[in-house]
Amino acid sequence: MRGSGLMGLAAAAGLGFALFAAWWLYDLGKLRGVDELAGLRTEHAILEKRYGKLSKEASQLRDRVAILDRSSQIDRQAALDVQEDLGQLEEELQAAREEVEFYRGIVAPGDVQPGLRIHRFTLEEDGAPGEYHYDLVLTQLKRNDHYVTGVVDWKITGSMVGEQGELALAGVTNPSVGQLKFRFRYFQDLGGKITLPVGFEAEQVSLRITPEGKLPVVEQTFDWPEPGS
Repeated sequence: MRGSGLMGLAAAAGLGFALFAAWWLYDLGKLRGVDELAGLRTEHAILEKRYGKLSKEASQLRDRVAILDRSSQIDRQAALDVQEDLGQLEEELQAAREEVEFYRGIVAPGDVQPGLRIHRFTLEEDGAPGEYHYDLVLTQLKRNDHYVTGVVDWKITGSMVGEQGELALAGVTNPSVGQLKFRFRYFQDLGGKITLPVGFEAEQVSLRITPEGKLPVVEQTFDWPEPGS
């Protein structure tokens, strides 16, 4: 009887420890989530401030260009220099606007549907013929209280010597990569380089995002960029 009592106490103690550990892990995860969200909101606020400053500077430069264009006694080169500065500033302004919208969609997504999304996918020529740099940004809107994990599959369609064909990611990466793996709460930027086989003319690339758990699969097809674009 005494032995049974000791075993019961040990079992109760073990159960209590397990419950305490589970509560501690949950509390730790919640605190980390709060810290990450606070960091994202801070970065969003900084970008909003930078965007406002760039907008003001762009407006001032536009006014200056207008004044210089109306003056018949100005140095034409000075006007060209100001216009060049304005062009560079507007490029920065556009980049800042895109960043602001990106973070706004994560910290305050509004009426958009919750779930996994392809926020951005770009392909740019990377020097040698057939080489491209890709940039894939995945986001998780509204339901970012848990990490989402999964894989991304590629299917590149095109032709070689007039014959239609398909390439998987493993066929255009070195060393070979079968799938892109992801794990994130708010967003993740996946980038890298691919090389098309000589003679292969790509037309489209289809991405299939397969998350673990109950989240639905996401599929999207993109046109291949024109050479020099």
